[in-house]
Parts: sequence; C-alpha cells; structure tokens
Amino acid sequence: MKTLLETLQSGSMYLEKRGVEDARLNMEHLTARVLGCSRIDLYLSYDRPLEEKELSPLREYIKRRGSREPLQYILGDVEFMGKKFFCDRRALIPRPETEELIGVLAARYESIEKPKHICDVGCGSGVIGISLAYLWNDSLINMIDLSEDALQLSRENIKLSGISLDRFNVLKSNLLSDTQENFDLIVSNLPYIESKDIELLDEELKHEPKTALDGGSDGITLIKELISQSKSLLLEGGMIALEIGDGQAETVSDVLLEEGYKKIESLKDISQIDRFVVATL
Repeated sequence: MKTLLETLQSGSMYLEKRGVEDARLNMEHLTARVLGCSRIDLYLSYDRPLEEKELSPLREYIKRRGSREPLQYILGDVEFMGKKFFCDRRALIPRPETEELIGVLAARYESIEKPKHICDVGCGSGVIGISLAYLWNDSLINMIDLSEDALQLSRENIKLSGISLDRFNVLKSNLLSDTQENFDLIVSNLPYIESKDIELLDEELKHEPKTALDGGSDGITLIKELISQSKSLLLEGGMIALEIGDGQAETVSDVLLEEGYKKIESLKDISQIDRFVVATL
C-alpha cells in the first residue's frame, strides 16, 4: 500500500513527464481534493497509507491532468478576488489579469460616485459582474453572454455568492443587441486572440471554449462591435472598461476615439503589458 508521500512523488513525476508546469503543486491540489483536506494537512500525513477507495479517484484526476485538462476544470472551482466560484468547460477559466481589472475599477471609482447600473458583457462564469456586486453593494448588474451554458454557470455562481438575486439580470444576447437599458459602467473581457493563432495555443487552452478565445481575424472584431453598440447605452459620463490582448491598446484606443469616447487610457497589468483600456463618454 502506497504512502501519501510516495503517491505525491510518483504522481508528480507522471505529470512532469507530460509537460504539466508546477507538477508537484498540481498533484498536491488533486490529492487534497480527493482526501477532503488542505494542502497543509498533506505535509503532516506523509506516512499515511492511502486506501484503494482514495487512490482510484486520484488516478482518474491524475490521468485527466496528464492529458492537459486544466486543473480548475478537474477541481470544478477557482478562487477569484478571494472568493470561490464554480469553474468548468462551460466558460473560460478566470485569469489573474482579470482580477487586476477589478482592481483598476475599484481605484477609478474610489473617490467618485459608484456606478449604480453595470453591464458585464461576455460574462462567462460571471466572476467580473459578481465581484463588482461584492465591491459596490448598491449596484445592479446585467450579465450578458451568447452562450446559454455560460449563462447557466453564471446563475450558479450568483447563487453561490449569496448576493441577492434581485441585483442581477442574466440575459442571452449577442453583445448588447438585445438590451435597451442604460448603464453607468460597461465592462468586458471579450475574446481577443486572432483566429489564425487559435490552433497554436497551449494544449491546456484547447480545453476551453473556442468561442471564448477567438477574437476574429484581427483579434478585436467583437471588441470593436461592442464599442460601437455601447455608446448609445452608456449614460453621459459613463465608463467602458475593456480587457485586451498584448499589442491591441493603440488600435482599441483609436476605435474608442472614433466612436466619440473621451479620457481614453490604457493601463498595464502586473507583467507590464497594456492589458486594459478605459474611456468615458
């Protein structure tokens, strides 16, 4: 019978041979989930023998991770802004850069009136809209996506959050085509990878919904469409905040300028990449 330490070592070697980065960390997360404990608890139980009823589901997890299925999809949840969210193949896995977008908005509105009516376009799992609902207690959030699967995941995460359902309107729409409401803030993390680059992506990204990654021939097809639609729905003085891809800030800023936006600013993420563009009407 294998001990916990032996299982961690052999599993880590298996994952490393299959190109999984941070193989030991991944193995610890998978093992902790199967055993129903924290990663810290593992360090205190290295000599513990594992029973077959524990090894069997763990082997399945390791096999899935070895096939480069993302860890978050296997575990079924992810932490975002310090909160737990459900996470699976129905939507893109939330990234640390998107947490930075929440930080950008928190800083922008720190000393001015908070937005009352917010629209999260292309909401996916709902982490942006729900995080803003946590941040601003009086805000009402529209969650929009074209994928019914993603919208259902958003609904599940809204319920998980414990925030009043009355503060959310979950709507299936192609961007803003099916809403006539007006907003103080429109925020979006739309697909921004060029279509020709999709097949070149890392194996793990290929497990995520292609529609959540493919930004069209120029990478910003949907972003440009959203900018065009948004100007008729943003209230005067309202803000649009966009997460974008590397090298897209200048082009997106030019589109915003052409559509009549003012105070256009690009902001860098922690890796010093121009990752966000914000502008006001």
